[in-house]
Amino acid sequence: MARGGGGVCTPALEGSTLTTLESIWQFFDANPLLTAALAAGLFALLALLAGRAGKAQLARENAALAGKLARAVSHANEQSRIVSRMRSEQSTVASLALSLPSVVRELNSYDLNLRRVPGLILQLAEAIFQPGQILFYQTVMASSPRGDHRELRLIAHRGLGELPESLRRIALGQGKIGWAAEHKVDMLREGWINLKRTDGIVVEDNHPILEADIVGPLVHATVEGDQILGVLCIGSPSVRPRDEKLMFQLVTNLGSLAMVTAQQRFKLADQANHDGLTGLMNKRSFQPKLGELIVEAERAARPVGLFIFDIDHFKTYNDTNGHTDGDELLRAMGELLKNSVRPDDLCCRWGGEEFIVAMPDTDGPSAQQAAERIRREIEDYPFKHQEKQPNGNLTISGGVAIGPADGSDVTTLTKHADQALYESKKKGRNRVSRYRGVHIGAVDDDDYRVPVLPGRRGSE
Repeated sequence: MARGGGGVCTPALEGSTLTTLESIWQFFDANPLLTAALAAGLFALLALLAGRAGKAQLARENAALAGKLARAVSHANEQSRIVSRMRSEQSTVASLALSLPSVVRELNSYDLNLRRVPGLILQLAEAIFQPGQILFYQTVMASSPRGDHRELRLIAHRGLGELPESLRRIALGQGKIGWAAEHKVDMLREGWINLKRTDGIVVEDNHPILEADIVGPLVHATVEGDQILGVLCIGSPSVRPRDEKLMFQLVTNLGSLAMVTAQQRFKLADQANHDGLTGLMNKRSFQPKLGELIVEAERAARPVGLFIFDIDHFKTYNDTNGHTDGDELLRAMGELLKNSVRPDDLCCRWGGEEFIVAMPDTDGPSAQQAAERIRREIEDYPFKHQEKQPNGNLTISGGVAIGPADGSDVTTLTKHADQALYESKKKGRNRVSRYRGVHIGAVDDDDYRVPVLPGRRGSE
């Protein structure tokens, strides 16, 4: 008996279903071609559905793979840039390590010449930045109708060939180089752009050929304030270190230190070699120079004249007017002497009130004439208190000797010139005498003449 409800099939319904399935099976079995076609269509439909799903999956996988590949390429490029930068920095450090010791050693040498410093600064900057252009300017005092002023003068440069005149001398504040000096700041190329954007300040190029990628001053701190010694300008650097401004400051700071050191050493050497009162050479520095002149005169068969003199009655002048006025007299005598000789003559304060002049390539008559001219200029000069002197005027007495004929060494030649000086004292002062040695064919002091050799300078 069939139960109603509950969704349970009745036997009649089950029989009907089986009958239907058997009929369908018999139909397909009786029509094999139709069955094959239907199966093929079904498989095609399933394949199509599977293909679409596979393509979508494949597309998603390809997209994911492409993203991973792009990230890998980006990462590889970044790593390559990092490696390249590290190699560049390593190369910079290696170049700096090779250059810095020798440069610092030379900058710290006891005989450092100020003229050598700019070349060393360029050498160090080139080792770090490998620039296409590099210029070094030094601050100097210049004169103009408006008065004395400081300006930047080009001392050394590389990579620019023939320079226009506008780049050789630059006023403080003029263009990027002058602006960096005036404001005492280091500037990178992007710094000029930021300056325009933030402060509205436009700083013009000093010249179209100049690439001012890195510009900065050499500054020396003093009690009175910062002193600008010069400016370094680097253009088109092949190497841009990570801390390029610090590396640049390393160069400029070392350069400033070297310039100050060289200037101070020059001043010390100048003070050691020159008399502090008159500014003339002192005896210690004069003697070796005179020795060189005598050796050269003997080698080239040319004479060297020597004129030594002292101030008549100088002790009386000091006692009458005081030592302060005596020092002023010696100072004025030094200035007068420097203005009375040729550029290649050597002037020395020999000691006390005694002075000496070495005259290269000067024979006996010419040396006598030069000494007499100096004596007259001193006699005619209006020295302070000269009317109080015993003869009513300030005068000198001197002696002349000629090397190597009168002496082939410093001691002998100066001794003979000194003997001639005392001869002038004996004859009444205010005169110049020639050394009277033993010379074949010489009649007396006034008649003695050294034969003039070819190429010798004429009389003054």
